[in-house]
Amino acid sequence: MRILHLSSLYTPEQVGGAELMVETLARTQAALGHAVAVACTARQEAAPVVQDGVTVYRTGYATPFHILDWPKHGRLSRLRFKLANQWNRTILARMAAAVRDFAPDVANTHSISELPPAVWPMLERLGVPVVHTLHDFTSLCTNGAMSRHGKACAGQHLKCRLYAEPHRHCQRAISAVAAVGTDLLDRHLAAGFFGTVAPALRRVIWNPIPPGAPSTRRPRAPGEPVRFGYLGRIEACKGADILFTACRSLPPQGWSLAVAGRAVDGLAPYRAMAEGLPVSFLGFAERDAFLDGIDCLVVPPIWPEPFGRTVAEAYARGVPVIGTAIGGIGEQIGPGPWLVPPGDADALASAMTRIVAEPGRLAEGLGRAAAIRAGIDPAAVADAYLDLYAATRDAACPEPRPATAERPQLSECRP
Repeated sequence: MRILHLSSLYTPEQVGGAELMVETLARTQAALGHAVAVACTARQEAAPVVQDGVTVYRTGYATPFHILDWPKHGRLSRLRFKLANQWNRTILARMAAAVRDFAPDVANTHSISELPPAVWPMLERLGVPVVHTLHDFTSLCTNGAMSRHGKACAGQHLKCRLYAEPHRHCQRAISAVAAVGTDLLDRHLAAGFFGTVAPALRRVIWNPIPPGAPSTRRPRAPGEPVRFGYLGRIEACKGADILFTACRSLPPQGWSLAVAGRAVDGLAPYRAMAEGLPVSFLGFAERDAFLDGIDCLVVPPIWPEPFGRTVAEAYARGVPVIGTAIGGIGEQIGPGPWLVPPGDADALASAMTRIVAEPGRLAEGLGRAAAIRAGIDPAAVADAYLDLYAATRDAACPEPRPATAERPQLSECRP
């Protein structure tokens, strides 16, 4: 099968988990013998190159600035970026050229925060079935997170509804949708998206995560303090404030907290929150080594994280997780004492205190670890996408059709 992924960015340029997912999926599909390409924005437009078995088309960006320079710009400049991106004809034309050159059987679009939503009808006009992967809330929210000023949004604000209108119109060209979490898919369906997509072509497929290096975890010594960990951006919407407030209610001994990550606005306010507590700020930390050095990961966001990559990474290395019952985090952890309501510092403190008092319960938190590992296995995820591609192609073109003079490759249904 010839598979073309369209992504805002691609390695080595990346922002977060969506780019990691596209890289892993594309490389795995190529290793399985499929012809795979990625078309993405980039700092520099370049001729296609083969990278780890994947043909990469880099189209430049044609917006006021490159997305990786976002932190350097103010509110007005960012607004110009958003508006320019919605109707970026230059990138649309370059993406169309990549489609014509590669002639895919199916196109898989990903996070389009840096792509115009018109890529969907463009693909439809070229006769290519479109599978869209939902990684975030880009089509519902201007910041893609359904949160504002450190708090989760109850619904769409007016500016988000206006921003989403081009997405709402263009998404009618999508043939199938895969979401990285059930809550993410349900919220889009409730907002009126993907109503033209057959229910059988709406699926939840978790992110593929390659296995890490062999574990260096040492057995926990009896009586040793419980080592809690926090991994990721240190900010209010990630629940950092809630975590440090909860820590104030923990017993004075028997625990420690290691915090790995960076704060966009600086660590000073968080250091003040944690003053006098057994909390250490590590800055950047290598993921596997960090997880091997803790007993329990705490993931307390107040916004509906679509997937919750750190949760899956922790389970993959045998680390139980205390998390908030929202979005993909709640879906992975499942009901029980390891889930707490978002924004509830008292409930979080109670869940952590239970482990401090009875460290033997740590093993109970790994009941879903095997299911999580199976769900994020790159080969299994690649197979799930290949099955969706085949179903999408069959639904779009149930009977083989001859090539046309106008579109000799793109309109052809391949066996």
